[in-house]
Amino acid sequence: MDVKQKTRTAGSMEGLYELLDAIESGQKSKPDWIRMRGHCRIDKLEETERRDVLQRMHKAVLRGFKAKNIDVKGREARLDFWQSVARCGFHDFSELGWMKAYDSPFVENYDYIQPYLEGGLQALDPYAVYSAVLGTFDFTVEDFVSTKLCSEVRTIVEPMAGTADFAYQGHFHYPDFRFLMIDLDDGAQERVLAQNWNEGTEKHYMVADVLEESVWSKAKSITTGESLAYIGKQSHHMLDAKQLFKLMELATTHIDYLMLETPQLSPVTEMGGTDDMTRPEMKDAGFESELVEDPDGDPNPFTNLMHFHLVSSDEDDERAIFGYRNWTVWSQPILVTLARLLDLNVFYYHSELSEFVSVEDEWEDCDVEENVTFMIFTRREVDLGSFRD
Repeated sequence: MDVKQKTRTAGSMEGLYELLDAIESGQKSKPDWIRMRGHCRIDKLEETERRDVLQRMHKAVLRGFKAKNIDVKGREARLDFWQSVARCGFHDFSELGWMKAYDSPFVENYDYIQPYLEGGLQALDPYAVYSAVLGTFDFTVEDFVSTKLCSEVRTIVEPMAGTADFAYQGHFHYPDFRFLMIDLDDGAQERVLAQNWNEGTEKHYMVADVLEESVWSKAKSITTGESLAYIGKQSHHMLDAKQLFKLMELATTHIDYLMLETPQLSPVTEMGGTDDMTRPEMKDAGFESELVEDPDGDPNPFTNLMHFHLVSSDEDDERAIFGYRNWTVWSQPILVTLARLLDLNVFYYHSELSEFVSVEDEWEDCDVEENVTFMIFTRREVDLGSFRD
């Protein structure tokens, strides 16, 4: 079902201050978003006043603010504005607006640009660059546990977790859930556990191989209620066919639902070359970020195999942020075939319905050809007729 969100609007700075006063006093409830229109222009404020407004707004909203009226001229001024907002706990890595983690009391610093200004490309935090250009912020735990299929989920498992954005963002909204993260990168584990987590959150980060059955047995012992495991599209494509098959088998044996993010439905031959990922603040700072095909990385139309890397570069230097050797595009039809071999039921997230729908249903009105989608695999028997009620 659709996630209901409340937006309050301010058409002037005076109106914004009155709205913040009303929320702070309890006269009005905290909205998901505050939308700024007309003369409500935080880009026109001096930095000190803007910082004060953003600090108040951070406490007054659940998700963030929207402001299509921002218009800052000049590279240096634009970068100064972006950094000032990012340091106050709001990022614009989503199409939805300037966001914070759902109702988070912690003011996160999303300014990953300053290290570059001080130390060049080698000072960039690779995880922060990755999150800015490849992170999935438009969909969260909320979107999926709000569906009929996953409404009883109380445990979130994030295999191949890396920076575990899915679990970390989700725990603010669902502090009573259990969160289990798994990855081979102990550096990622250190980074994730050092973040601001709500006190009392039951979280576990295992440095382990998701292809080992003992890992999934332990995962099952930790779960409460039904469980949902999520793997982003940049991760499960690192597995070969046998590994992916084994992962699907192990996960669905021990976890109720395995969800994989998949790319747009298109021929693999259209995915080669160079893909410019440069964000505006990167350009203003003086560097670019691209997904670059390796010299031997031409997409193979028979195996769907390709090789590329995420690189950041400026006039003086170039730095490989992450490499993707032996990256296989596991398209939706291939995943369905693997699922059939394992006798799994398969569903995909229908963005118009905001529900999971069987792959056997009609799909003409979904957007798998234009956008990423999310596919769920499960051994559970589900009443398919209930999803279009």
